[in-house]
Amino acid sequence: MGVCLLCALRISLLIYAINNRYCPLNVLPRCEPWNYTVVVTVPGGKRFSAWVDYPTREGNPRAAAEHLRCRVHDLHFLTCSWAVGAEAPGDVQYEFYLEDLGTTQKWPCPHYTKGEPGAHVGCQFADVSRLPAEEYWRYFRFVVQGTSGGSRVPCSEIFASFSEIEELVAPNLTATCNKSLAVLQWAVFSHFNLFFDYELKIHKDSGDPITDKNLSEESWRLPNPGTFTVTVRAHGGLWSAPQRFVCDPEDKARLYYVWLSALATLLAVGAAILLCKKCSVLQKLFPPIPHMKDPIVDNHVHEKMMAWQAGAPTPEDCPVAEVQLVKST
Repeated sequence: MGVCLLCALRISLLIYAINNRYCPLNVLPRCEPWNYTVVVTVPGGKRFSAWVDYPTREGNPRAAAEHLRCRVHDLHFLTCSWAVGAEAPGDVQYEFYLEDLGTTQKWPCPHYTKGEPGAHVGCQFADVSRLPAEEYWRYFRFVVQGTSGGSRVPCSEIFASFSEIEELVAPNLTATCNKSLAVLQWAVFSHFNLFFDYELKIHKDSGDPITDKNLSEESWRLPNPGTFTVTVRAHGGLWSAPQRFVCDPEDKARLYYVWLSALATLLAVGAAILLCKKCSVLQKLFPPIPHMKDPIVDNHVHEKMMAWQAGAPTPEDCPVAEVQLVKST
């Protein structure tokens, strides 16, 4: 019996030969050498093997782009990032392209992110949903090819389907409820995934929190809901914004009163601020008329007023005579 043993990046794959003649391989690497070993077992149990490394390593592997990562996010965007190789030459430049493994069709990067000192360190496709990836299992090769004027720079690559690297958006969550029952419903949209598992978190104002991490349905029934806050996400995706639901009519009335009181307070404060601003504006538009001194009137001494000349002693310094009232007879 013939067996093909594929070893790469500390991962071993065992593939049984077809008709003892060949082993089918859907993916062949271009950047990192993989070891291919064929093991043959003859009658009697004796084994023979032969191996080959492919592709041949060229250039300094530490000059290649490092930490290549790609993700699909916000429904339509594909974003990849990498770091400049630890031993990359000073004039290194990296180019990114995406390749369909089924058709070998390639798409160059339309928009790069630059790092220091000008080397590309990221790429973004703005509408990856237009690429021919209707089959959620379709695999792509994500490649960063390095170039330099003085030396060869190896490429870096990863293999993945869009469904594997998609960061699912937060579900749209709705609810209908009354005092005895709340029905929650949600839905998440994706171009590359068809089936989802969900995680649900419910925090009630009274009682213990509720968590379910293995929901396959897109609904949840909550008896005697009262007032609660809920959030949900698809596994591997983003949480929906927490939403608060008030299902008891009495709670709704109390909440309405609180809102009404807060609104009244806010309106009163706003009216006070508006009046203050209005008074300030009126004073600026119509300032008080300053008093002008009348040389005649302002120097006139009133009959009930006492005048004295400059340099004369003040009224406090004038001699005071003590008057004694004697009762008349």
